[in-house]
Amino acid sequence: MTETSAFKPIKLSGRLDTAKVGEIETRFYAEVGAIKTPGAVALIDLSEVDFLSSLGIRLLVTAGKTLKQRQVKLGVIAPASEGVMQALEISGLPELFSFFESEEAARAAL
Repeated sequence: MTETSAFKPIKLSGRLDTAKVGEIETRFYAEVGAIKTPGAVALIDLSEVDFLSSLGIRLLVTAGKTLKQRQVKLGVIAPASEGVMQALEISGLPELFSFFESEEAARAAL
């Protein structure tokens, strides 16, 4: 993997509810938007997210679509919170994204 094909994980934490998503979405989408190299590996780290609303799910889906259009590989570091993982499973995101236990596992697989 070359230096240009690996990006620092985009780390999200806390409650991804209406207020927090409103606070972070511009910065988050800017970070996602900066990843344009086909074949690159992008990671979104949800390990410290303890609540996920529908707006948080929308944030992830939009990022995933953007990266897929650019042919960027996306890995998601799974949340430690079982409730957040259940919300992701109910929304069908494990069928769209690859979830991993750690950054190292994601990089090894992608």
